[in-house]
Amino acid sequence: MKTPDEWMREFEAKIADAKQKAEAVQRGLAGAQGTAVSKDGAVAVTVAPNGALTDVRLSADAMRKSHTQLATEIVAVARQAQRSAAVQVAETFQAVNGTDSETYRLITEHLPPAEDEPERPRYAFEQELDAEARARRDPPPRKPAPRPGSDDGDFSDESIFRDR
Repeated sequence: MKTPDEWMREFEAKIADAKQKAEAVQRGLAGAQGTAVSKDGAVAVTVAPNGALTDVRLSADAMRKSHTQLATEIVAVARQAQRSAAVQVAETFQAVNGTDSETYRLITEHLPPAEDEPERPRYAFEQELDAEARARRDPPPRKPAPRPGSDDGDFSDESIFRDR
């Protein structure tokens, strides 16, 4: 059986270890960011550790592209930067808790795909995909406006059937 002094020393050692790990995570996250540049150098994007955009830079060459080309390129470069930041965050947690930790597993399980990896397929029933496509294509139906002077509802407790 442990003495109170032994128990206290073990407890203080655990606290010191947890504090050291927390500081390592803070340092790792503070320095984590992702930056990516398009192949032609026209677009550069930087993101925070959580993937939020912190900087977008466009060169004069970027302004010569069509709006759709530029938008597509910005999204692609942003995805590269997000993956870079996510990998840095994963490496921070790997260094602190190893690859067997639940936190590391959760982070790496949801890493954005690399540029050369295809995106993960999205599975759905055909009817769900059809409904989603219709929802994007067709605006929701509009309710007709009530006619002036009309009663738009009866909220009484009386029956609609009359006693005769």
